[in-house]
Amino acid sequence: MRYLRLTTSIFAIAAMCACADEPGFISIFDGTSLNGWRPGDASYWSVEDGAITARITKEHPCTVNQYLVYDAGELGDFELKVEVRMNGNGAINGGFQFRSRQLPDNDVCGYQMDNNLQTPWLVRLYDEYGRHDLALRGERATFDKDGNKTTEPLAEGAGDPWFKLEEWHEYHLVCVGNKISLRVNGRLAAEIEDNDPRRAEPQGILALQLHSGPETEVQFRNIRLKILDTVKISSLRDNFPIAGDKPKILETALASWQLDSAGRGAAHRLISEPQFYKLQLNVNSAGTGARPYAKCVVLDGAYFDAGKELHAEGNAMTVYLRARDPKGEWNGGLFAKRGGHDRVHFNLFSADLDSDGAGDIGFELRTDKGFEMVSFPVSKIDATAWHDLVGRYDGKTIEILCDGEVMASKPLSGVLIKNDEPLLIAAETDNGNVVRQFHGELEDAALWSRALSNDEVAALSLR
Repeated sequence: MRYLRLTTSIFAIAAMCACADEPGFISIFDGTSLNGWRPGDASYWSVEDGAITARITKEHPCTVNQYLVYDAGELGDFELKVEVRMNGNGAINGGFQFRSRQLPDNDVCGYQMDNNLQTPWLVRLYDEYGRHDLALRGERATFDKDGNKTTEPLAEGAGDPWFKLEEWHEYHLVCVGNKISLRVNGRLAAEIEDNDPRRAEPQGILALQLHSGPETEVQFRNIRLKILDTVKISSLRDNFPIAGDKPKILETALASWQLDSAGRGAAHRLISEPQFYKLQLNVNSAGTGARPYAKCVVLDGAYFDAGKELHAEGNAMTVYLRARDPKGEWNGGLFAKRGGHDRVHFNLFSADLDSDGAGDIGFELRTDKGFEMVSFPVSKIDATAWHDLVGRYDGKTIEILCDGEVMASKPLSGVLIKNDEPLLIAAETDNGNVVRQFHGELEDAALWSRALSNDEVAALSLR
């Protein structure tokens, strides 16, 4: 179990001096260097005139968000005070993340204080790659245990803004348990109470943001932190890893993706379509079969595109997807490189094959000897639970397995046929069109250019 590095973080920065007029607060920026902070791309970050400065210019454009992470582990309950100003060319965006998660490609998801020049809302509490708007300025929002949101006016934050983003102004953020409040220059601007057990984050990193886009300059100074409750586990996910041999088996795959982070950092990049508003990353897995501390992506029309180049070779392959349909309908594309039955490479899918009103889960592929499909009715499993789905071909037999059990098989031989279609997760293509998006939840996906053994398939399904 890894503990928050107090000796190298909070106590070490005592040299930055506690704030005498603010009992309990310590300075976490020394005014002259980026000591104690970790940049994704250091070329965007500097210290100028006593302020952390991030800048986008014509000569140094920025196409992906950049973050400067407070390098002291995760924070739980705390207060933060920071002075900020931002200027730029157009409707520039900026803010800072808190109780958030750094993704493998250095992007960040989770709670955010968000701002945007040339917009009427001016300041809000936001959920990056999640629920998006949590509370606008002048709003108190409550999320219940089922994720339903209710709002009420917050008079102190309503009306015309009392600050300008282009000028120095102070944010005072307070996070205690499931309650988060944001003050700007002393006035309560927005507040949330987050009782959603799947999406509320009790702890996470603190990170300053430089948002991609037009020419921008954002500055942060006088950054003070007050720890209210020390976090002792630096990362729940790291301290409760996937059990058994599954990680080692995934490492042998031609391609594999952790979908709770949209496959960020994987050797074969995924592109999510659309990137926002149709998916939520980093959601706690729930329901029958959920693994402790597992995370998933929740899809509401979005899908992932791995490009056209990936193919299994020869006369063997295995595809794997860990999935859940909370409604139990199972009627959408799951993991496919097809385009039509005449040019399918492989297709793991769900559909109502016999038009009886209930879903079926199937696996199909084409070899130089012909096309074949195997399937089973969802009525044979718990339709709303998590399942480990595997399509397997060994040059003699095509099979579909669920949770380590063979559900259907047929004879098939021959060399796999390749195609020029995109490899999609949570959708499929038909005559050039993306169709049948899967509305559900996913954790992992992988593709092998070999037939996994029964023991390996069983290890993928280990609860």
